[in-house]
Amino acid sequence: MIKRPIRNQIVEHLSRLGEVSEHNISRKDDTTARTYHYHNTVEVILIKSGWAEGLIGEITGRLQQGTVAVLGSDVPHCVLRTSDDCSCILVHIPTELLIWDEDRFPELAHGTTFIRNSKSGMIYKDAELARKTARLVARTAAADGFMRISLLMQLLHLLSTTPPTSTVLAEHHRPNGVKAEETAIDKAYRYLYAHYREQLTLSELASFAGLNSSALCRSFKKASGGTIGQYLSRLRIEYACNLLLTTNTDVARIAYKSGYNSYSHFCAQFKKHMKMSPTEYRQGADTRHDKAYFTKKT
Repeated sequence: MIKRPIRNQIVEHLSRLGEVSEHNISRKDDTTARTYHYHNTVEVILIKSGWAEGLIGEITGRLQQGTVAVLGSDVPHCVLRTSDDCSCILVHIPTELLIWDEDRFPELAHGTTFIRNSKSGMIYKDAELARKTARLVARTAAADGFMRISLLMQLLHLLSTTPPTSTVLAEHHRPNGVKAEETAIDKAYRYLYAHYREQLTLSELASFAGLNSSALCRSFKKASGGTIGQYLSRLRIEYACNLLLTTNTDVARIAYKSGYNSYSHFCAQFKKHMKMSPTEYRQGADTRHDKAYFTKKT
């Protein structure tokens, strides 16, 4: 029996201009990928090494090294098993960037059709396409603003103009076909996203969600694959990265503006997430577009 899919709101909140991430999904502790979930983003998957068997809708299949897959929004999926050396690159593109009026812009009809067809799941077994995808994704990871959007559109153009090797024909469904009432975990996500730059307490969050603290922690980890602290840290580091790239604000000030009351703790968390110090991240902003740099998930 297929499990009821869980909505992954972490992906949705962190993908406002498209999120690029690299995963070693052979790790048993990467529970997010192994949780049957869906999200309101188009997902592009590139298998860098090894292989992964997954479930898309109600259909299982294996993706090998060099394979590119595209999953439309709200399509339930998860990883079932992998080779020991499996790693992949994921790109999540929010659907808000892909809403176009076909009547006003008939030139975009092909793109709209591609986005609609992506809900069936598209598989590309094309080495040259994989290389082009990897190059575009590397540039996207280092870009911001209009340039980031432009590169995401270039990626979608590349995929939409290349015939897929196969389609999964995944059943497109969300539970009951309608948006469910807001759950306790939905409330927790909303509260964290609204207050992540403030000094939060678990008791405050649990009270807002309507659960006791231990129940909230268990439910949150089951739904997201990570802890509340990990999610909060990702939100704060993402905000800090944006300030480092777009302002000349002092790094210590950025730490406090991002929700940290300890500069040393901020630096430690930043290095854990970004594999470099805040200063190194800011200094390398002009050169990262030439490097295959990806934000690692924890």
